[in-house]
Amino acid sequence: MSIQEHDLLAVRVGELLLNREARLAVAESTAGGLISARLISVSGASKWFERGLVAYSMSSKPDTFGVDLEFLRQHGAVSPAAVAGIAEAVRVRTGVDYVLAESGMAGPIRGRSSKPIGGVAFALAGPERTVGQEMHFEGSRVSIMEQIAEHALEMLVEDLDLGPNSALG
Repeated sequence: MSIQEHDLLAVRVGELLLNREARLAVAESTAGGLISARLISVSGASKWFERGLVAYSMSSKPDTFGVDLEFLRQHGAVSPAAVAGIAEAVRVRTGVDYVLAESGMAGPIRGRSSKPIGGVAFALAGPERTVGQEMHFEGSRVSIMEQIAEHALEMLVEDLDLGPNSALG
């Protein structure tokens, strides 16, 4: 796994955020910082990227992301509701315009979750609302992590590209 010198998707995220004069934070679990690394590989990212937070264990998520542990247990950490809650909590805590969040199962060993290996929940919280998606990826652990990062950035670009018609405002 390596960061590309010219990550065109990350560059596009930066352009779209600059056009909106908006700032972004990322809340990662399964990708382990890969989304943030791709974003900060872009020169000038400090103009639009606020911070990346990584919490892998269930017990670290309340402190890092500002969500209630019981809420996570009730919904499951790899659920649209939990990831939306994480995105919204991080947005409030950081004061940024957008938060991109993810949580999933990269395997190869199943944990306590009922979600299949490769199952991932995404959420994007913005000024107007929060949108989420569930995806399933195949491959090795590293391949799943890379697919999570790629999909997360695609999701962000797709929404920001819609301009005023964006689901997030």
